[in-house]
Amino acid sequence: MKTEEIKEFVERIPFRPFAIRLSNGARYEIHSPRNIGAPGNYSVVFYFGPNSGWALLDTENIVEITNVA
Repeated sequence: MKTEEIKEFVERIPFRPFAIRLSNGARYEIHSPRNIGAPGNYSVVFYFGPNSGWALLDTENIVEITNVA
């Protein structure tokens, strides 16, 4: 997945929830801008989940980004 595509979802205004699916089948739902972080070049993405959980998502392993209803 291109980093520009990821950036578009993360930075769109107004923010709308979306999900990231990785090549290993893991899925992360982003319901708030506070659930995600990335450096300016989006070379990696940090997911911040419930209960202080977090995950480092390698952008090369992202296979799909979809809207969440």
